[in-house]
Amino acid sequence: MGILFPESGFNYKSSFRWGVNDYAIAAICILAVILSNIIYHSSFVTHYKNVINDSELRQHWSVKMKISLFIIIIFVFCIAAFSTIYFASQTEYMFGVYGIKVTKKIAQDILHLQVQFLAAMISLNFILLVIILMIYNYMKHREYMGEMDALTNVMGRRLFLNYCTKCQNDRDDIDNKSKRKGWFLFIDIDWFKQINDTLGHTVGDETLKQIAESLKNIFSSYGAVGRVGGDEFAVIINEKMTKEQLEEQLKKFLLDISTILPERTVSCSIGVYHFGFPKSQKELLTRTDDALYKAKEKGRACYVILDE
Repeated sequence: MGILFPESGFNYKSSFRWGVNDYAIAAICILAVILSNIIYHSSFVTHYKNVINDSELRQHWSVKMKISLFIIIIFVFCIAAFSTIYFASQTEYMFGVYGIKVTKKIAQDILHLQVQFLAAMISLNFILLVIILMIYNYMKHREYMGEMDALTNVMGRRLFLNYCTKCQNDRDDIDNKSKRKGWFLFIDIDWFKQINDTLGHTVGDETLKQIAESLKNIFSSYGAVGRVGGDEFAVIINEKMTKEQLEEQLKKFLLDISTILPERTVSCSIGVYHFGFPKSQKELLTRTDDALYKAKEKGRACYVILDE
């Protein structure tokens, strides 16, 4: 900043001349950058970033999130208003110190003050914005993780159903959206109560986790997986997939889960509804539940597909 005050004896040479303190500050800054880079690439921050990115793709705007965003916007406006008032008071102070008449020197001093104040406020507001965004993303992270199923690490019922609605309404081309079709699946574990009663709840929990993992491995690239009940999962497929491809994946899933437990064969009844965008949550749940009921009527360990 010395370049801006040549009348105080500063010049280009003196401004760029480094002393011991300058080297110390530079060393501290370099260490801070290195430390920040290490923290940024740590496993915790990487997991945090992945969750934030995932929540961006699957986000839903709750009332609490809208209120938080509104408060942040009001806070930023208050900071801007405070900055304006502070600058005005500083200008008035300068007039009071030097008198009413503005000389050339006073004009230069005011100009220097404006430059300093502007640079400081830009820096402070940028830092403030970064902090607010970090806090906001952390709030989203906490809210998103609160909607995840703790046992299976898939979406809980509310988050999953919100995602189902959002993915149908977020298509860019409305005309194409009306022509798109998707698949909605209910997966119910056969005789799950017997697994809990005979083998214990620990084995039952492990069965749920293994089934959720298999569903994610097979279907997560095509849509989303959620746990909507104690022993019931749901899948929405909003990417293009033919009936033949779906049947192939369902057969693979049934084969994969059959060997989860060494004591007995694990199976699932699956109801599938082929729907056109958009469909309400009620219709998706009702029609897919009908398909699941038909699969159970067929003797379980199978799937039934219903078209519109």
